[in-house]
Amino acid sequence: MKLGAVGKDLAGVVGLALLSLIAAVTINRFSAHPLPLVHQSPSERLQGELTRLVAAPPFESFPVDTVGLDEFRSAVDQKDDLIIDARSSHYYQRGHVPGAINLSRDDFAHDYIRLRPSLEKAKDAPIAVYCSGGDCHDSKMVAQALTSLGFSQVRVFLGGWDAWTAAGMPTERQ
Repeated sequence: MKLGAVGKDLAGVVGLALLSLIAAVTINRFSAHPLPLVHQSPSERLQGELTRLVAAPPFESFPVDTVGLDEFRSAVDQKDDLIIDARSSHYYQRGHVPGAINLSRDDFAHDYIRLRPSLEKAKDAPIAVYCSGGDCHDSKMVAQALTSLGFSQVRVFLGGWDAWTAAGMPTERQ
């Protein structure tokens, strides 16, 4: 008699767990920002965003042109390049290179759509992209995405925010 009650309780727990799982997957599916059910690397997520954004060629990792601190500083001072901060908006708001716009790798599609009118004007203009620096690859991914979208003069400042601030260069806050 006790074994039947345990089996009945176990069936109830399993049924409740299945019902919860179905409800969670359904809610996630119709959410504005659903959680992925399968892990994707940042490159894979960016490719998905690009594919949804425009009919772009497949995102591939390829070498990008780079600039050093002196050349980047000159571009900022001369206002020759469109300066793009590829860090998340949280970091951008806390401080960024003067004149930089925020086109984050984390929210690329949303930011690109928001900035599209000004970005389209810069298709053939020099663009310099930076992120935190060091091991950060966000600037490279954003530069590759822009190149895939037809931007012709995209370069990456590898030193990024860390090198910029370590050199005592000016900053702005949002």
